[in-house]
Amino acid sequence: MAKPVPPKEGKPLCNVEHVEFQSRADDIKAGLIDTFLNLQRIDTNLYIARHLLKGRHSYNAVYGGQVVGQCLAAAAATVDDTFIPHSLHSYFIKTGSVDKPILYMIDRIRDGRSFCTRVVKAVQDGEAIFSCQISFHQKEPDAIAHSAKMPVVPQPEELLPARDAALQLLEKDGVDSISAEVIKRALKEIPDAFERVFDVRPAYPDKYLLKEECEPYSVIWIRAREDLGDDHRLHQCVAAYLTDLSMLNTAVRPHVREGFIPSMSFSLDHCVWIHENTFRTDEWMLYETKSSKAGGSRAFIEGRLWTKDGRLVISTAQEALVRAPKY
Repeated sequence: MAKPVPPKEGKPLCNVEHVEFQSRADDIKAGLIDTFLNLQRIDTNLYIARHLLKGRHSYNAVYGGQVVGQCLAAAAATVDDTFIPHSLHSYFIKTGSVDKPILYMIDRIRDGRSFCTRVVKAVQDGEAIFSCQISFHQKEPDAIAHSAKMPVVPQPEELLPARDAALQLLEKDGVDSISAEVIKRALKEIPDAFERVFDVRPAYPDKYLLKEECEPYSVIWIRAREDLGDDHRLHQCVAAYLTDLSMLNTAVRPHVREGFIPSMSFSLDHCVWIHENTFRTDEWMLYETKSSKAGGSRAFIEGRLWTKDGRLVISTAQEALVRAPKY
């Protein structure tokens, strides 16, 4: 039996207008809020994003953290601001493209007295690329209280931005050829726009940049370069945006130093728990990530985001796909 042939896209009807898509993501004057976290409400429960950031310079796939942050922004727009997001559970279903806008469709699952629940579906070309369930909680007093302690690491003022640290390391002797090649390739892949809006400083640059042996563990300082104002909901969205930043690399980095180069690697799912809602992402924050298990072409990574004064404000978890080259 012959397979059915999918219908071809015909000539558009004269009464159907096809709007040309243009993104300001690469505009040198574009800021974090007016582009990468900017959403337009087009109808009830429908939001569209037109300014999308690449995850890698040479690949038109949208940065996963941007989709996470935009999902939270869209969902937060549908709840009263007395409700605080406390958990987000999501799946990356299909690679999104920066060449087309993303439509965010919100399902208002429940509006309760203490909790609100939203499900957000991100769509491109009529297909879901990402799905996310977000729970919001009315602020309540502490019943019990305890917290882990932030690791003691060098302060950001003592450290170089990631690119400067990498270039300085490449100028020194003693960097093996594999590490040098990986560093050069990584520098080429970092989107200019990301470095324009965020300052990232590895706490242990020699380990981060593969000069020294390392465990699947990473610590970086990060902050937004622009003043983001005093709306804590916005800072929560920016934090969600950042949580996908270094997780996969944390799992892969020790193996890359031994010569492993993945043929494919990307996030499969991503979870965020927001413990406190009063923090600023335009001030220094410490992101600690650790991979406790890898196998079966998947890696599991956990993260903790701290304020500079030592408060644990966000925890994260992610599973990523990591495939070996096929020879």
